[in-house]
Amino acid sequence: MNRRILILFVAGVVIAILCAYKATRTYEKPAHVVLPTVKQAAPPFELYNEKHPNELVRLVGYLGRHRILVLFFDGKTGADRDPILLRLRQNFDRLRKNDIKVLAISTALPQENRKAIQRSGPFPFPLLSDPDLQVHRRWGRIDEQTGMPRTGLFLIDRAGEVDWADRSPRPLTDPETTVNELLAGRE
Repeated sequence: MNRRILILFVAGVVIAILCAYKATRTYEKPAHVVLPTVKQAAPPFELYNEKHPNELVRLVGYLGRHRILVLFFDGKTGADRDPILLRLRQNFDRLRKNDIKVLAISTALPQENRKAIQRSGPFPFPLLSDPDLQVHRRWGRIDEQTGMPRTGLFLIDRAGEVDWADRSPRPLTDPETTVNELLAGRE
């Protein structure tokens, strides 16, 4: 009987030590974290395209037929210098095979996007202009402290709900990983 009590006592002490260790340990989050998304309806938008500056591109025109990848990119550096945008252009065939349409949104004016296209070649998807930041605000892509636009990547399912999102506070810095995470398990 004494042996059982001794074993239970030792096991209790070991469990208590492990619980104390686990409770006092701090965990660091990596700088680039892709958070799971609670599904919510994608905010609608209408924006001008660089190819046809008088035509509005409407999100609702894509819903129900395709999954939509919405990228908010830095318009100040230009479409021809944005690493995520360039990576999406390189992987456009993979995205298309997965029935994913791409819409890229920046604060750049349509003529600035056209200049970037002249420098780097055409993009197989629309570059949309949001110079007044209305769509950025609806999608939570404004830094509350500075009022500056932020990058972000969102995948919308056919039902119009955000299925996947990269809402990291820092600009997306690893395009290869981001695109691979997006396409993982979807091919």
